Amino acid sequence: MDPFFTEEQLNNMSRENMMEVMRIMQNQVQKKETEVQLLKDKQKELEFMNAMLSDRLALAQRRRFGSSSEKYADGYEQMDLFNEAEVNADMDTAEIEEEIVIPSHKRKKRTGKKEEDLSNFEVTETIEYKLTGENRYCPDCGTKYKVVTKEVVKRLKFIPSTFEVAEEVTYVYSCPKCGAMIRPEKEFPLIKGSIATPSLVAGIMNAKYVNGMPLARQEREFARYDLNLSTKTMANWIISCADRYLGLLYRQMKEEFLKSRYIHCDETRIQVIDEPDQKGSSQNWMWVYLTDHYSESPQMVLFDYERTRAGYHPVNFLGDTFHGYLTCDGYQAYHGLNDSITVTGCFTHARRRFDAALTALKKDFTKEQLKETVAYQAMTRIGILYKVEELIKDKTLEERYQERQKQSRPVVEALFEWLHSMEDSVDRSSLIGDAILYTLNQENYLRRYLDDGHLSIDNNSAERAIKNFAVGRRNWLFAKSIRGADASAVVYSIAETALLNGLKPYVYLSYVLDELRKMGPFPKPDDLNRLLPWSNELPEGFRTKKKK
Repeated sequence: MDPFFTEEQLNNMSRENMMEVMRIMQNQVQKKETEVQLLKDKQKELEFMNAMLSDRLALAQRRRFGSSSEKYADGYEQMDLFNEAEVNADMDTAEIEEEIVIPSHKRKKRTGKKEEDLSNFEVTETIEYKLTGENRYCPDCGTKYKVVTKEVVKRLKFIPSTFEVAEEVTYVYSCPKCGAMIRPEKEFPLIKGSIATPSLVAGIMNAKYVNGMPLARQEREFARYDLNLSTKTMANWIISCADRYLGLLYRQMKEEFLKSRYIHCDETRIQVIDEPDQKGSSQNWMWVYLTDHYSESPQMVLFDYERTRAGYHPVNFLGDTFHGYLTCDGYQAYHGLNDSITVTGCFTHARRRFDAALTALKKDFTKEQLKETVAYQAMTRIGILYKVEELIKDKTLEERYQERQKQSRPVVEALFEWLHSMEDSVDRSSLIGDAILYTLNQENYLRRYLDDGHLSIDNNSAERAIKNFAVGRRNWLFAKSIRGADASAVVYSIAETALLNGLKPYVYLSYVLDELRKMGPFPKPDDLNRLLPWSNELPEGFRTKKKK
């Protein structure tokens, strides 16, 4: 290749021109080094993908042609299905008081831990160990023993589900003279013509929507206690109570939600079998809207079932009422909202892409080599931002804003300047290329959390709210009908909001179902407001003492 400059040109070149040439060459070298590093990362990614696909092929062949023996290979541990107790047991954790030895001194563990654990439960049985008869006298001198102290040990018993029948007897009266008949007014039943009570329906809802137990499994459990309650009957009860009672609270919660000025949004899959004109394998969607503890409004989660993932669903849900900030992932549907809504991004989604790229390199790279990769350096820079968030989480909104300007903004500026320097060199088909380009594409949204102390660096709050739904979905797999999916959205909203506000879900659901039953079909807004999960008018004992 011919030289860029002849020897004569170099000899005649001024000092300023020579320095400019050196700067250009340095930039070119740096760019080439970046390209080489990206190509190395790409090579390792391809090697990783090749190994992974080979493993999948071998596993598929073994499943198809290999032995069906249940014997596991050496070193393989089955996921915590049968050995959960052994895996999670901590033999070093003792309930009794023992000494902790530190080289410089000894100290005792904090006492009273058992007492604290059992303090919320009533003592229903007391077993006393006393001396009786001749054992009350000292065998040496014949003197009667005197009680000097009592040693009290408490143990916890578990009583499985029990059922009680509440019998209603209505007396019918007749006038002996004229034959007129009268009967006293009865309370409205929860569901007309049904044996359902608020406590029973709340227990079914709590098991399904909080603990992820499908109705079919509940049916089998009830049968073990001699109660024949079909899955279909329980499903009808849930839909009826969601439509007639809990839907009233849901609509009241939504009114309050739309007054907020900062929300989170996300969406997750659900399959509804009876959706018309769709294939059996089609996916439908549960949209999730949430306020967090920085929203300066009541904390709540609202689920909303929709057939598709189209962008008009959040537009319709938020309407023209909500104005403010909305944190979400990079899904384009949220970027079509009206101009009064400012979208902010999620650094967790960007970090996951760099983590995926880093995972592909771990097999063949040493720790020192990993530290030189783009993925590792990006993870480190984003990690600094999260460390700042951890340090300021308990500060006021203004303090959060100021600390971000001092500590986070310079890191964000440097991060995006560094990523832009690789934008033209990156291979778009590689994992690291996908991570870089995704982050740059979301740059405007990712930067916005710096502009206001209310805003979160990510959308993790919404993802946590979806967790119970996702766990339940793995168990019940699909919803049968659209009404069932809508009812599930309502019950999940009430249950998750109760959890966010530190309530005991079963106790709260049982209470509100009973109160709404008493209110009749047209309760007043003020009466509904006192039943909302964040209301200060809820009875004592509804909130759990366990830290959230």
